[in-house]
Amino acid sequence: MKIAVYGAGYVGLVSSACLASLGHDVLCADLNQERVDALLSGHCPIHEKNLPELLHEQTQAGRLQFSADIEKTIDFADIHFIAVGTPGLADGRADLSQVEAVVKTITQLASRDCFIICKSTVPVGTGERLEILVKEQLQSLNKTITVELASNPEFLREGSAVFDFLNADRIIVGGEPSAITCLQAIYQPLINKGIPFLPMSRCSAELTKYSANAMLASRISFMNQISQIAEAAGANIEDIRRGMALDERIGPHFLNAGIGYGGSCFPKDVRALAETAADLRLDPVLLNAIDQTNTQQKNWVIKQLMKHFNNRLSGLKIGFWGLSFKPDTDDLREASSLTAIQSVLRADAMVVAYDPAAIDSARLLFQGEHNIVWAKTAEEVLNSGLDALVIATEWSEFKNYSLQKMKRCIKQAAVFDGRNCYDLRAVEEARLHHYYSVGRPVVTGLND
Repeated sequence: MKIAVYGAGYVGLVSSACLASLGHDVLCADLNQERVDALLSGHCPIHEKNLPELLHEQTQAGRLQFSADIEKTIDFADIHFIAVGTPGLADGRADLSQVEAVVKTITQLASRDCFIICKSTVPVGTGERLEILVKEQLQSLNKTITVELASNPEFLREGSAVFDFLNADRIIVGGEPSAITCLQAIYQPLINKGIPFLPMSRCSAELTKYSANAMLASRISFMNQISQIAEAAGANIEDIRRGMALDERIGPHFLNAGIGYGGSCFPKDVRALAETAADLRLDPVLLNAIDQTNTQQKNWVIKQLMKHFNNRLSGLKIGFWGLSFKPDTDDLREASSLTAIQSVLRADAMVVAYDPAAIDSARLLFQGEHNIVWAKTAEEVLNSGLDALVIATEWSEFKNYSLQKMKRCIKQAAVFDGRNCYDLRAVEEARLHHYYSVGRPVVTGLND
């Protein structure tokens, strides 16, 4: 089947490569000519496991193409996947301008009956509003073609998106029977593997996406709230987590305490869902609390630093391991590290930072900031004469780092582990001078 994908960003690229790997002919379009040129030259613009290899494989096989020519893309296929961004607005609502622009352009230029399938995360009811927009536009253009809209939300985790697409827990589709039949044919290779195919209404599909993200975010915020109680009461959040995880009604997933969630999905989706509820004259108490708890937890680093250094960070050198919002990605959107670094800089301290993938993005973000040094290795951070080390992202490189080696490098510097990377017994054996972690007792090696 011939498929057009609009948006060569995170969702669009992964979807394009994976759809091509299922045997479809895919043309991925983006208005950014520079990005398209990079893709045509074989460069993958995002850090995502297995994606560069899959892009190369499918372009070499002739099943995947890239273009900045939207008219050509619309003429290429009768199945159009929208995978453009829906960033959060200042009031928390989703910005649908890119989605609406693509729908209007397809409706204007399409010469045949077609399907428009929305992979972008959009608020419940968006499909109904877009359908009205399409009908009005077709009428004004005196066009007799049929443009059918459907919802097919993505459930991709950054860092494992290719695997998630090809080994999905389920495939959610929303629309009329003809659109469902079309989507079933597209995904038949995955359905044959036993992946559940769940047809429903467009509204239900749209709300399923938001509900899934809000549920996962709620578990994170709940555990972070409990970690605050554990710290104050002298309990250990790891023991609590294990005790909860063995309850089959709860399970082990998304129970790790830390310094808050980030990324392109959870923060904006929780806020957008709360705004949707408010628009429907409902009071989203729980959704607001999830977001507020997360915002509060992102201040854990600066609060612990201020407490340890008696509210004076001026002139101190603070190292940061990890910048991306999670490991195995270069995505800095709403990363907890940014909140911590900005707070440290406001307190007139120096920052030495390293990340295996996100350094270039961070350098652009903090362009003109003179109190940051961008390290090339984890060791460079440790050997820079630190007063404290903050672990903001749980990259395996950091989790597997020798604590004895860390101790030799940082000497009496305090460690603030925002992701609970290390077992407390191992920390005690390494005799780190001060080791703070989320929801767990402080470990000291003051006799050294």
